[in-house]
Amino acid sequence: MRFFLSILILITVASWVQVSNAYPKATDKAVRWQLRLDTSDLRFYRDRESGEGYWILVYEVTNETNSDRLWVPSFELVTDRGEIIADSDNVPRVIQLRVFDIFDDPLMVPQSDAIGPILQGEENAIKSIVIWKAGREDVREIQVFADGVSGDTFEVFHPINGESRKLRRVIQLSWFVNGSVDQIALKPLPKRAVSGGTSIFRLSTDEKDGIGGNDVQRKWIFR
Repeated sequence: MRFFLSILILITVASWVQVSNAYPKATDKAVRWQLRLDTSDLRFYRDRESGEGYWILVYEVTNETNSDRLWVPSFELVTDRGEIIADSDNVPRVIQLRVFDIFDDPLMVPQSDAIGPILQGEENAIKSIVIWKAGREDVREIQVFADGVSGDTFEVFHPINGESRKLRRVIQLSWFVNGSVDQIALKPLPKRAVSGGTSIFRLSTDEKDGIGGNDVQRKWIFR
């Protein structure tokens, strides 16, 4: 029995080693192409009429490649409570309009209008806002995964059943929620370090003092 358990443990460990060795590590340099994505910090918004809470993020995407591209973004928000929330899900049109009124930026377009061709050059940059309907409000850490910014993919195979899965190169961002959401409503959340980064997007000196270390504030990953 002990011999059987030992063999089983060795097989399990070997499988994990194979998976970790096969898993790709993304860097700032694209193999195919990548767009430049600049973001604000995450904010919480409470709609006064409905009482519902929302997370909001302003972004600007610029095509600095040598060809026109198609901008089809997907922003997924993940909380430390295990929630995975897709952008725009259960976000009424009226909420989008109210949030737009708050920022009052004539260059900003709705997310639905932002999707489509993006021409080369800064003069053709697209500015928009991502909105997620908040679930639990007792969260303390939030991550956002931005897809559609890079054309790089990577196919991985399960070491046991051989099933394949295509990973996409995305940007990972992270923030702390430092208090009650209503107390920090519409205030930029402090950045949370993303460990093990290979990115050039380093935390500022003040942010390092707040959380320690020399981790990056955002990085490219395959997901």
